[in-house]
Amino acid sequence: MKFRLDLKSLTEAIGVTAHATAARGVKAILANLLITINNNKLRFIGTDQEIMMICKAPAEVMSEGHFTIPAKLLQEIVSCIPGDEQPRVTFELASDDSPEVEIFSGRNRFNLAIQGIDDFPPVPVFEDEQMESFSMPSAGFIKALKEAAIAVSTEEGNPVQRSICIDFSNPERPVLVATDSKRLAVTRIENLQVPPSFHRSFIVPSRAIPELQKILDASENVEVSIYNGQLVFSSPNFQLITRLVDGRFPDYNRVLPKESSRALKINRKELAQALKAVGPIARNRNGLVNLDIGTNETKIWSESKEQGKAEIYISSELQGDPINIAFNVKFIQDFINVIADEQVILEMTTPSYPGLLKPGNLEADFKYVLMPMAYSEK
Repeated sequence: MKFRLDLKSLTEAIGVTAHATAARGVKAILANLLITINNNKLRFIGTDQEIMMICKAPAEVMSEGHFTIPAKLLQEIVSCIPGDEQPRVTFELASDDSPEVEIFSGRNRFNLAIQGIDDFPPVPVFEDEQMESFSMPSAGFIKALKEAAIAVSTEEGNPVQRSICIDFSNPERPVLVATDSKRLAVTRIENLQVPPSFHRSFIVPSRAIPELQKILDASENVEVSIYNGQLVFSSPNFQLITRLVDGRFPDYNRVLPKESSRALKINRKELAQALKAVGPIARNRNGLVNLDIGTNETKIWSESKEQGKAEIYISSELQGDPINIAFNVKFIQDFINVIADEQVILEMTTPSYPGLLKPGNLEADFKYVLMPMAYSEK
């Protein structure tokens, strides 16, 4: 086996696929990348058996073959190859049963131990499969993915809460949804036509989200397919195969508040600055930040015995009666960090009833439900 490719393509292929390998686990082979050449096509493949990332790389192929190699080792070695004058890197195996691969670029040479492919999970050959598929624009999907992802749980436990629900059951309103039981993000996927064979919900594990974002960033359009009960996202150079979570996603429409008695309109940048100022103290109180909301002004504050008190006053507009309410500061920050609108709208009913955050643009279809925290009296 022998092939040659430029350092930039090599670095990108390793970087993308290495993230899909297992950092730790029962099977050591899952920490390896599979590098294979078949029909003159070079592919880098990484998997932890929850997701699989496949990257096609342009290369000059002299002979075909395959091997696996620890992803971290290869990544560290390749990152040390000088990048001056657009170098090319050559990989060569002396024979199919060779215990090491020789990697060289100019006068730089490395001989690295490799392993076979017998224990590596099977890699699908999609060219031989008849799969249900459709193409979608990347821009609208990645926007929705970033919005929904803020409500994904980061704690071990319920796998459904550590996932994103892609709900295509209503073809006129395809949405992405996530919840960690303390908050709920629901956002519509813009400019998407979904064929009838996909009119259902798919629960995708959070493990797949950053890898999916890379595919969406790399191409204007992405093909979505169903393969053996898994979802496949494909662009010209990348393929992501992700298992689906076996479970029932909560009925998010029942959680969305149907009405409110108060609506606060507030400048996003001023709110972000105020939360940043009180955040260090709020974090010492499990994230609790108080909002004392008046007709034309909101006081944002937090206080702890250990660190003291911080309070910021900013102009705002309130429809309805004044209210004192408290939320987790990080949860609000997560929302304002993924929108670009000048204004933020917070709809409320009582201090103990969930609040609903929305972008100031009334045409936006992104809803973020927050459970309030117990208000702290001064």
